[in-house]
Amino acid sequence: MPDDQAQLFTATEILELLAELGDRLASRHETIDAYVVGGAAIAVILDSRKSTEDVDALFSNLRLAIEVGEEIAAERGLPAHWLNSSIQSYIPSWAKTEDTEAKTMVLGGLTVRLASPRWLLAMKMAAGRLKDRRDIADLIRFLDLHSAEEIVDWTIEVHGEGSVILQDSRESLIWQAEEMLRLAWPEG
Repeated sequence: MPDDQAQLFTATEILELLAELGDRLASRHETIDAYVVGGAAIAVILDSRKSTEDVDALFSNLRLAIEVGEEIAAERGLPAHWLNSSIQSYIPSWAKTEDTEAKTMVLGGLTVRLASPRWLLAMKMAAGRLKDRRDIADLIRFLDLHSAEEIVDWTIEVHGEGSVILQDSRESLIWQAEEMLRLAWPEG
């Protein structure tokens, strides 16, 4: 696939790729834990038509995950970096264990924890990227949230007041949450 053309993965394809990764790990008698976040987790959890360019995750053995992921990519003609760990700058270090609502799946040698919708919302709010607007609105609707204060309180609770990850002021986050609520609930 040309480098300038992004491959987009659906929820079904994401699960198939993770299952293949798990099968290959099992055949090597290896196990890895993965905390999956971002668009991949949103697509699977919300069972949406959303597609994403990669699978963002924290891995217990990053080197092995990338090695096996690159083998899969080479054989399937996928981008070499369909597994992506660069998202960790937006993930609080304690998220893997504190996200008690995360959905767990065992796929061969891969134990996957899909970040919960509330944690995904907090991560997307902290990132504050324009490209995340649709994801934030989808999560707000899924969680049936209607209060900017509730969204911001949760975001601050997850990341910690004054954390390096959460650089916007509370007022800025309230404004962002109000904008996202208008996008999520345009009629009301």
